[in-house]
Amino acid sequence: MGRYAWFIGGVAAWFLGAGMQQVLFAWLLVGELHQDSQWVGTAQMCQTLPALLFLLLGGLIADRLDRRRLLVVLHALAAVAAGGMGVAVGTGLLSLGVVILYGLSWGTLAAFAQPARDALLSEVAAGDLMRAVTGAALAQFAAQAVGARLAGFCGRLGSPAALGLQAAVFGAGMVMAWRLPPAPPIRTRTGGGTALSAIREGLREVARSERLRPVAVLVACDGLFFMGPFIVLCPLMVRDVYHGGITELSLVVMALTAGTIGGSLVVLLRGGLRRKGLAFLLALLGVASCLVALEAPLSFREFLAVMVAWGICHSLFFNTSRALFQEAATPSHRARVLSVHSLGLLGMAPLSNLATGFVSNIVGPRTTCALAGVAMLAITAAAWVVTPVRQLE
Repeated sequence: MGRYAWFIGGVAAWFLGAGMQQVLFAWLLVGELHQDSQWVGTAQMCQTLPALLFLLLGGLIADRLDRRRLLVVLHALAAVAAGGMGVAVGTGLLSLGVVILYGLSWGTLAAFAQPARDALLSEVAAGDLMRAVTGAALAQFAAQAVGARLAGFCGRLGSPAALGLQAAVFGAGMVMAWRLPPAPPIRTRTGGGTALSAIREGLREVARSERLRPVAVLVACDGLFFMGPFIVLCPLMVRDVYHGGITELSLVVMALTAGTIGGSLVVLLRGGLRRKGLAFLLALLGVASCLVALEAPLSFREFLAVMVAWGICHSLFFNTSRALFQEAATPSHRARVLSVHSLGLLGMAPLSNLATGFVSNIVGPRTTCALAGVAMLAITAAAWVVTPVRQLE
């Protein structure tokens, strides 16, 4: 196998476990502990909070350390965390505090893995970078879909069994990462100065770029208005509106990732997209429209159809924004610049998760989704008019 194939194998293993994590973490909250919307939002905030705290530091570390070894260690720690949680559930130690601690652990590992993996992609890819980005995204979303459904099946055997399988998946990813060639730091990449000054260099590169600055702001708005509705409100709707269990929850996660796979396949078969900025804005408008549609009294099948449409739009958003960042980043700052992209998307999730949990307690999950969608429609329309994003190639 070539180095890109081993890289894709590692991506698939990580996100297979991440897809299981999406379902299992939410199920521990809404199914095992039967928490209300405020505590579901708070716990999900804790799971995503490390992204806000550590993504930029993760980008710096990825620029200064061997990215292959870093990914090996992170896979191993993720396996230990999942296995430890399985033991806690199996021995009757499950509590909200334990779940929150587990969420913080997982979020921290993901915050350091994301920039290391992003920076490594451009080093193992051969040929068209847009196709390499889309291929990696396709592997990611396909693995997430399989992981979500796998969690639904294994959940019937009990959460400890599902968490044990998740630990094994991360262990397999550790082997995949180890088969990659060494990716040592290049001295010119980081230069001198303190860690804080090095992080600021990555932020300044994005802030000074006419190409990246408006895209970064819109990515942050996506994280603010879209993450909470999916992570917090969809599990609550499965439980409270559709009276479903872990199987139905896994179907919802799988439906969104299936749409994402479909959209990524279209981009891959087309050989990429020429007008990336236009596709990026249309994708944001599409996701916002899906959120507004959730206000309607949909059947569960119709709800799944909206999730598929959401996933298709999300794939276009993810592939175009990530490609714009990959192409504009200088090699010496690539991991740090890409960590700004991840920070915009994932760093806003804690606020999004917390806010949607509390707003949902007042107006309900459907109306909260619609409010988030209307807000994002207005922001994207303004960006269409006053920024040059739609003209980006």
